[in-house]
Amino acid sequence: MTTLIALAVTCLASPAAVELPETSLAGPFATPAAPGFDLAPAAIEDPPPEELGKWKGTVSLGATYSDGNSDRKSATALADATLRREKDRYTFNFLWNYAKEDGVTTDRRTIGTAKYDYFLTKKTYLLANASGESDLNALLDLRLIVGAGAGYQFLEDEKWKLAGEAGLAYVDENYKDNDADAEYLAARLAYKAECKVNESLSAGQNGQIYPSLEDKEDVNALVDTHAKLTLTEKMFAQFGWLFTWDNTPAAGTERVDNLLLLTLGWSF
Repeated sequence: MTTLIALAVTCLASPAAVELPETSLAGPFATPAAPGFDLAPAAIEDPPPEELGKWKGTVSLGATYSDGNSDRKSATALADATLRREKDRYTFNFLWNYAKEDGVTTDRRTIGTAKYDYFLTKKTYLLANASGESDLNALLDLRLIVGAGAGYQFLEDEKWKLAGEAGLAYVDENYKDNDADAEYLAARLAYKAECKVNESLSAGQNGQIYPSLEDKEDVNALVDTHAKLTLTEKMFAQFGWLFTWDNTPAAGTERVDNLLLLTLGWSF
């Protein structure tokens, strides 16, 4: 939450923030505003025509290598893709992180997500989501999540994208230590905030939490904070911080994981 507040302050303090556009767009993700209040500007609410009907996304890579006194290799791959149409939207995300030291694999983590949004109005939409995650150090073989819900998009203009979602999800966790395995129905709460600070710099944060509706101890959450610096028309450098919380981890592992990433990427 502190990170999200800092992001908002940075964007509002940027020179672009004082230049109010003549029109702005309202778009998808969030909880409905109270009756009688519209938190988005009363202007054009559709995405720009050039944003509709074509895939947009990024691919970025990072790696390290050392040999001699230390023998360590690591690699990171990130990818995302979005297809936005007038009535619906497809979103896919992928993360892979790997490290090997002195011939022993010390880190291997994979996360893949997919989401489909169907717009009932220009701001409100229904959604279906699915994700899979494995984590060597957390002794997690597979955490499978499948869910559905609704979202409300507060803003979708050239500077801001702000949205929130709520729904239900089925969570199935399988660990190397079978005693930690769990299967339950959970609530899903999520938000997404993206800000274009200036022509070269953008930043954002996505968060989601899954509290079990069957056992209050079973809670897991993920927060992805990132900043992207545009280098050329297609090339960029990106810093990412992935924070994850598992309230009931496998024996001998920690509840909290932090993963910092620095990658170089291309957009399409």
